[in-house]
Amino acid sequence: MEYILLFILIVIAVVSYLIHKKNMELLRMVSSPDRGTYSERRLIIKMLRKGVHPKAIFHDLYVKRKNGQYSQIDLVVATPQGLLAIEVKDYSGWIFGSERQKYWTQILNYGKEKYRFYNPIMQNEGHIKALREQSEQFSVLPIYNIVLFAGNCTLKDISYISENRYVGYTSEIMQVIKTVKGFCDAGYTDKREVARVLNKAVRDGENPEIVSNHLFMAQSAARNNPQPVINRGFGLYINWRRLLRF
Repeated sequence: MEYILLFILIVIAVVSYLIHKKNMELLRMVSSPDRGTYSERRLIIKMLRKGVHPKAIFHDLYVKRKNGQYSQIDLVVATPQGLLAIEVKDYSGWIFGSERQKYWTQILNYGKEKYRFYNPIMQNEGHIKALREQSEQFSVLPIYNIVLFAGNCTLKDISYISENRYVGYTSEIMQVIKTVKGFCDAGYTDKREVARVLNKAVRDGENPEIVSNHLFMAQSAARNNPQPVINRGFGLYINWRRLLRF
């Protein structure tokens, strides 16, 4: 009996290793294993396993704006119908909010703890604005505002009406892509320009000076505009890297 159990454990370990190895091979087609967050990398692997072409996925972009600052975008996926600008959020608890509220609410510990965080739809609109500044083509391309939550959270009361926006879970990414495929083609005027701009933004994310300067500016903005907190307690799970991005 002990030998059977040991054999099963060995098989599980080998299978887990092979799956992890395959996932890393897929991930390296788009990004590196130490770039971005675990949830972002897992989302990339999911898309690749479902048939999304690696050249259509751009991870951890730093887009230069007209004012010289950079806007960090978690993921951009290029489709015939336009670009998906994806913001990935790692939260636990219950999440409440609407597209017009400046702050959304996170509830933990059965309602005993409440916190507010900046509206991720508005946050991602800033990312989309940065993309539109890149060229005349980008200014008119359909760009979809996609906010996906990972972690152990439940979206309880999230409302939005714009058809170019979507808020859901990272597990729903293929449903999002399928929905977008039902829209009209974007009518790209120069696909090479789009790829060139997005690839440059990915490369800029590999520049330590750009990343550190962006983080410094984001931290300064966060200090000057602190986010409201209600019923502060223990057990908050927030990815602070996300709160500092804009």
